[in-house]
Amino acid sequence: MTLVELMIAMGLLGVVIMALLGTLASVQRRVGRESDRSLSNDQARLAVEELDRELRSGNVLYDPNPQPPPTPIPPWVSDPSHGIYPGMSLLIYTQTNANTRTPNPGFRCVQWRAYNQQLQRRDWTTEDPAGTVTTFRVIADHIVNAAPNYLFTLDPTTAYGGRLIDINLIVNQNPGSGQNVGIKASVEGRDTQYGYPVTACSTIPPY
Repeated sequence: MTLVELMIAMGLLGVVIMALLGTLASVQRRVGRESDRSLSNDQARLAVEELDRELRSGNVLYDPNPQPPPTPIPPWVSDPSHGIYPGMSLLIYTQTNANTRTPNPGFRCVQWRAYNQQLQRRDWTTEDPAGTVTTFRVIADHIVNAAPNYLFTLDPTTAYGGRLIDINLIVNQNPGSGQNVGIKASVEGRDTQYGYPVTACSTIPPY
């Protein structure tokens, strides 16, 4: 084999290797995107499942995006110091997991919020909000909701009487380059507010 033939063979081999490496890199990127998308799907689905359980047991659902917003805006709706704005925080008076056999079934106020690209949750009792409030627990991360794609909306349909919350959760593991994963759901609270004052969760514990 002459030197020219060897150089041609090496050149062709180099082209084949580069094409193979390019194909492998493309497959790896595609697998990474699908993995991120699957992870986003799982997080969003689990978050909506937990929200669904609490909303269906909700005795009072507070409007997450009142129109027009009251002045001052209630803490469960907007907290400018933490970047919480209407539609990005939800307050529920719920009896999820309550022991209904006891005189005090343990109804709790539950607050959800989107903060720092995280979906967070905490709860407290109405009898002692400051003493029983839990710390915010991260339910899902990489939340990319932004106005006008609000996370929570009270459905205006009069037939539901303020008992239907529309959820629009948008997740992206790689904001800016990845693909958004969105889950939409409409969950109806319990078909009664009798005996449950709308002021039950008016006292909001400090953060």
